[in-house]
Amino acid sequence: MKFHYLLVDDLLPKGEFERRVEEKVAESGDLLDERTAAMLVVKDLGRAHIRIHDLAAAPSLACFFAKVLCVEEPREFERPDGTTGLVANVTVGDETGRARLTLWDEKAGGVREIEAGDVLEILGRPKGGGKVPDVTAVAVQEAACEIACEETGASALPGPGGDLEVRLIAVESPRAFTRRDGGAGEMVDAVIGNEDGVFRLVCWAPAVLLGVEAGGSIVIRGATAREGEQGIEYSLGEAGSVSLSDREIVLPMNTIADIEEGGSYSLAGTVASVQSPHSFTTRSGRQSSVRNVVLADESAEIPVVIWGEKADEHLVPGDRIEVYNGAARRGRYGDLELHLSWGSALVLLAQEEKEMEVEGTIVATRQGTCIDTGDACYLLAEPLPVGYVVRARGTVHRGVISPSHLEAALPDPEDLRRRLDRISGQP
Repeated sequence: MKFHYLLVDDLLPKGEFERRVEEKVAESGDLLDERTAAMLVVKDLGRAHIRIHDLAAAPSLACFFAKVLCVEEPREFERPDGTTGLVANVTVGDETGRARLTLWDEKAGGVREIEAGDVLEILGRPKGGGKVPDVTAVAVQEAACEIACEETGASALPGPGGDLEVRLIAVESPRAFTRRDGGAGEMVDAVIGNEDGVFRLVCWAPAVLLGVEAGGSIVIRGATAREGEQGIEYSLGEAGSVSLSDREIVLPMNTIADIEEGGSYSLAGTVASVQSPHSFTTRSGRQSSVRNVVLADESAEIPVVIWGEKADEHLVPGDRIEVYNGAARRGRYGDLELHLSWGSALVLLAQEEKEMEVEGTIVATRQGTCIDTGDACYLLAEPLPVGYVVRARGTVHRGVISPSHLEAALPDPEDLRRRLDRISGQP
């Protein structure tokens, strides 16, 4: 009864729903079981079950029957905050089409009790349309009805062996991991994309990517695909290969105004403000970092939360950057944020050097020694003694100044007199 009440909990109290279910059972002379009676109450309230074909136009919560076609093994992943999660995917279908069902944590652990051919009643949140819609499971239970559809058992995701022509957007540093047999191994996280979207690539043999630079086009052979936390992700092992391609690949990009909660987005913009990175220890004992920036484009601004080694990237206001496969979530105060973690990329766009002359005090900051002008802070390419007031002339690139000329700045007597007067309180 609780399962079906979730479909109408915004329409009436739980007690009233239970009363109506009991009334349905009594009216049938006890011929209806509680589940069937609950379905009838839901239908009376205008919230009937739908078909997979109609999921694209469904509200935020939908209920449907489907047959299990393919069950993937649940797998663990590490969230940006260091906690461990569990996710599993099940391909289901009916006579109108197929859907990809994603189960998280406790629900993911229960997929071992599901087999191909089972019929399920699914309460879930559709994440979008398309030929194979994605549905996040809220509740799942076995159903006694029959579903007619092709039971090919094939996953809706691409299989191994096909060629994948993509742009290599970013490659992270190799990470050590422990194999199931207890041996040590290395893996590399990368982000790839083509006209179909942006995807995470997990390479279990880092040597496969040797000699391949980010920004270029490549052809990947032997990758397998699966549904990850942020959509499709690819896995590449020692049997796979990577070769260069000369095709120009244009990636789909969004604007900040396009962003809605729960989606994954790629966009270009300018850093409006940036905070220093903060280090923390994950629950697994690993050191990591997080930092907050505000990104702006021609449509709006949005806070961006950057996790992991990407948080240590040197960023200054005015930087032009591109972010790929960021997850849109609500922050602690309810504001919409874009999170960059595993499967995301941050690309710093090239910028020209400028000739400038600045005057300020040399100060020490977390990023290094800087010249603080009072209005801006310029990181020094080479450190200088802290506390001196200097006038520097040189080239500035992304907030870093390389002085070609440096001299001590003599204080302005009139300015000193005004400061002393303010301190002493004299007019």
